[in-house]
Amino acid sequence: MACRSNVPAIAEFTLRHRDPEFRKRLREWGKGIIVAGENYGQGSSREHAALAPLDLGVQAVVAKSFARIHRRNLVAQGIVALMFDDSYDYDKAEVGQTWEFPKLREELDNGSETISARIEDSGDELTLRHDFSEHERQILIAGGLLSYLREREPVAT
Repeated sequence: MACRSNVPAIAEFTLRHRDPEFRKRLREWGKGIIVAGENYGQGSSREHAALAPLDLGVQAVVAKSFARIHRRNLVAQGIVALMFDDSYDYDKAEVGQTWEFPKLREELDNGSETISARIEDSGDELTLRHDFSEHERQILIAGGLLSYLREREPVAT
């Protein structure tokens, strides 16, 4: 609670029990993704659970499934919440890999129900899915809810 209004301080606790080096790696790399199992974000209904990874440079979370409210908070922050189409693809993920989403913006913009990904290190091609509404796709393309709203703000005359 003492850090509630200090997102960078909260970010220092992100995944510390699961992966103690996570924050250090993200700070070095400048950006990254989280690969997660079932019901990612369970118990994390506060916005801080999405703000902290955003502060670290997380651009996407690929999971087997998401807790509903947390998924919505990720989208609001502009973090793409994707699910494995084939749950066995989860086992292909390793720390330090480079994942590419070569057509992400195009696939979101075109309303595709799947997103293509490639693990550069192994060459594995993955099909990911999502359940974004048209509105959520527009929010993600804009870079998050605040950017989306800013773009649509009427100009005062």
